[in-house]
Order: sequence, then C-alpha cells, then structure tokens
Amino acid sequence: METFNFDYDGENDDLFIYIERKKSAGAIEVGDFVMDFDEKENLVAIQILNASEILSKLISRVVSLAKITKIQAEVIEFRNMNAVDIHVQIENRNERVPIIIPTPKRSSPVLDI
Repeated sequence: METFNFDYDGENDDLFIYIERKKSAGAIEVGDFVMDFDEKENLVAIQILNASEILSKLISRVVSLAKITKIQAEVIEFRNMNAVDIHVQIENRNERVPIIIPTPKRSSPVLDI
C-alpha cells in the first residue's frame, strides 16, 4: 500500500492526494473524483472535489479535513473496474474509504466516429 502526500485547498474545498515525483499520463473523472494514472496504469493521484461533503458521507464521523494526518491508498483490480481503498488517519483513529471506479481497458467505439 502506497503512502500518498496530500494538500487541501479550503477555499475551493478540493483534496488532492498524490505520490510525489510521479507524473500523470491520463485521468478518469467520475463525479467529484479525478483519478490520475501513470503510463503503466498505476494510480498516482486522486483529486476529490467538494471534499468536505464527499468525505463526510464516506467517513463514519464528520471530521475537519485539517485533522487528517496520513493517507494511504491501494488499488484493487477486478474485471473492468478498480477499487481504490483509501486509508485515512485522523488524529488517533483510522478510517477506510473504498471507492469503485471504472477503468477503460480499450477505447470506446464512439471515439472512432
């Protein structure tokens, strides 16, 4: 499981979770989540828009994002989907936030038109 760095933009309520020195080769946007992958399809960053609202629905107790001390993430692949299992350390407790995202394995026929 990778340990990610994170930055929170309180003005825009965006949480950016990333691996330092890794570059994105492409991204998938699903609702309020933007997942960035490198050229080997490894997850290198996650941006959560409207982070306070989103995380308050996914974490068992409402927390201030400023109290997050550590974030780890693991990608679990299955079929044409990935589950991103995010472990968030908030002060002295850990929370688990599983997010399922589609991962295109081939281009859409619509793009060939």
